[in-house]
Amino acid sequence: MPSTRISSLAAAALVTVVAAAAPASAAERTVIVPDDFIPTLSDTRADGHYEVRGTGLRIWTDNPVASSSTNKVAEYWAAPAGPLPTSAAMVYAATTGGAPGAQIVFDVDSITGNGNDYNILVGESVYGDNWWLTRSSSAEAKAADPSGADNGGNGSEWFGTLEQWEAALGGENVLAYGFSLGSGVKGDGVIESMTFGGTTYTFGTHTVLASKEECKKGGWATSTKPVFKNQGDCVSWFSAGR
Repeated sequence: MPSTRISSLAAAALVTVVAAAAPASAAERTVIVPDDFIPTLSDTRADGHYEVRGTGLRIWTDNPVASSSTNKVAEYWAAPAGPLPTSAAMVYAATTGGAPGAQIVFDVDSITGNGNDYNILVGESVYGDNWWLTRSSSAEAKAADPSGADNGGNGSEWFGTLEQWEAALGGENVLAYGFSLGSGVKGDGVIESMTFGGTTYTFGTHTVLASKEECKKGGWATSTKPVFKNQGDCVSWFSAGR
């Protein structure tokens, strides 16, 4: 079952870990917002929003009609190539409303095949360790259904743990990780982190220096847009009027 703890980001808000617990020794990576989000996969609609809060990402939908299809915020970033992770987790501090689901976009046969599939597994706390496959996914992905039965109650009739999906598929290649709140869900909260396999993802923005004075005392090394080789490179960049 998902675990909970009290968030330091929002008073009395519960932080829910979605899906299987992640490895304790996970590596860390920062998702740069919005640069790392994949435009072709984005499904953030008119009443869906996001903003970086510290190392977390606040997401919210604000159409007063909660069931409105415009209440959706969904974004994805590139994942390291390879098979499905066998564990995943989301730490989410809810302020109001519903919680997002974690998502994994994968190609069912791109390691050994044609690389033309587009499939999504969804992990939601209400289904425990089970991840369900979206109806828009390919017939090949659906055929690997670990549940072995045509039934609902888990988001779709195709579901299983990540370990079961990975064992059933074989040859699959992960393309992207992400999250989705909605559509038709009104909510507000902060994704503190998401973990897939051995990597924990937090969120941030680029560090952009404002002047050559900020290049001094090691300031050049803090810049992420652009990245400088040394202080002189940083000063030269500003001197050129860029």
